[in-house]
Formats: sequence, structure tokens, C-alpha cells
Amino acid sequence: MQKLLIYITLCLLPLAGAAQTTLQVVTKTVQKTVGWKPGYELEINGEKAEVEVTPGSGNNIVVRAELSARHPMLDTAKIDVEGWKFVVSTIGKKVYVRAYVGLPSGKRLPTSNLKAKIVIQAPPSCPVNLANKFGKAHLERLDAPIVLSGEFCSFTLLQLKGSVRIDSRYGNIEGTAIQGKVDVQSKRADVALSQIHADCAVRSEYGKVWVQPDAQTGNVWIQGTKSDVTVDLPQPPQHNVFLTAEYGNVSVPAAFQQSKSGENTNRAVLSQQGTRPVLTVETNFGSITVQ
Repeated sequence: MQKLLIYITLCLLPLAGAAQTTLQVVTKTVQKTVGWKPGYELEINGEKAEVEVTPGSGNNIVVRAELSARHPMLDTAKIDVEGWKFVVSTIGKKVYVRAYVGLPSGKRLPTSNLKAKIVIQAPPSCPVNLANKFGKAHLERLDAPIVLSGEFCSFTLLQLKGSVRIDSRYGNIEGTAIQGKVDVQSKRADVALSQIHADCAVRSEYGKVWVQPDAQTGNVWIQGTKSDVTVDLPQPPQHNVFLTAEYGNVSVPAAFQQSKSGENTNRAVLSQQGTRPVLTVETNFGSITVQ
């Protein structure tokens, strides 16, 4: 069963500036409910969108989208908001949610500031694949595997039980209380991870990485290229730690054994008795700090 609701609202917003221009805001709201079965996946594709995915009740996926256009001229905002295309459909075992700007041939490009806010409630056991550009994504309290990709899109992840795989360019990543394996690839983006309860891998280019492992964290592997890495170890440390910085500095507590390989490579090791998970950090042209 599918339910669809659409309505349009208008409002005025003052635009800060010398002339105090008033922005006309036209918002098209769409709400749709689709059925879900075990084995189905949720596929989200957004553009200029703020996306939120949280658990719902029952075997339904409920989607609510606010698609807006902002412009000093009301008539222009009314025309441009119609450029938004919003699709919710089920094909095979995938439920697709897509928000994008689509124009017929020969139509002018929108001059309004376009923005989409998409709020989705899905069964906790529904796997989620999400791709977004120029926005943000927030996911929490989900149990199934999650795959994320973004450009200029920040990601906030909270209390996830399944595995998480992220590929982010120009969008920061914050993850807390993730029970499944974590695999992060980032470029020109900062990464902050804490309360990770399984293995974790991070490959970072031109960014900052902060990781706070604890007693439940598995093996951690971080590779940074022109990235600075900070590891916030618990006391007492739970991991054996191996650090290598090529063309970069290593700053560690006194318990670490430090060495130098050639003129440009700094190393530090914390080796403890017993079977422990391993934390490895390797950087090129980036510093490593353990605190």
C-alpha cells in the first residue's frame, strides 16, 4: 500500500544585509508511505538535501520531504520550486527515495536557493544505502548494514548496530556508539569516531582524524596522507599500538618506545602482554598524537 500527500506553503524570511531584502520561501511538502518486507533495502539519493533516517514502527517506510525555493521574487520562487523532483518507488527488493532538480529541455536554470529536507522512518532491520551532495545526513538507532557516499555532505552517525561503510569527499564524519565494523574513506574531510565496538579502518587524505578506542573496540587501522591523526587512548590502554609517520612528527606518552628510521620516518610502539587488539596508524606528511 502507498499513501501520498502533497501540499505547498509560502512564507517570508528577512535576508540580512544593507538593503534588508526579504526572501520569499515556497515549500512543497510530500509525504509517502510504502510497504517493506525483510530482505528489502532502502536506497536514498539526494541533492542539496538534509537527510534524516531513524527507526519507525511496523513494516512500512514513511518518507516526508520538504522541498523549498528561496528568492526575493515570489513568482520566481514559485516557478523554481516546481523544478524539484521527488520519487519514492519500489523496484524489486529496493525502495528508492530520490530528490533532485530536473528541468524540461529549453527551461531556464533555477535562480532560487533550493533546499530539500527529507525525514525517513524505516524498520530498524532495513539496510540503508545513501548518496548525497551538498547537504548533510543523520542516521541513528538502526540495526542493519549502512553504506554512505557524499560530496560536500556531512555525516552524523549514532547508535548503529550494523556495519558502516562511508566514502566522503569534502564532508566531515562523526560516529558514536557503532557496534558493527566501520570502514571510512575520506578526502578533505575530518573524521571523529568514538565508542566503536568492532574493527575500524580509516583512510584519510587532507583531513584530520580523531579516534577514541575503548575496551570493546577491535583492531584499528588508520592510514593518512597529508592528514593529522589523534588517538585518545583509555587508561589503561587496551590495544597494542604501532605508529609510523613519514615526513611527520609523533607525539606519545612516556610508556611508548620511540625510534627513528632514516631521517624522515618516526616510529612509536606500545606493546603489552597478553592477546590484545592492534591499533596501527601510518601517515605520510602528517603528524600522529596519542593522548
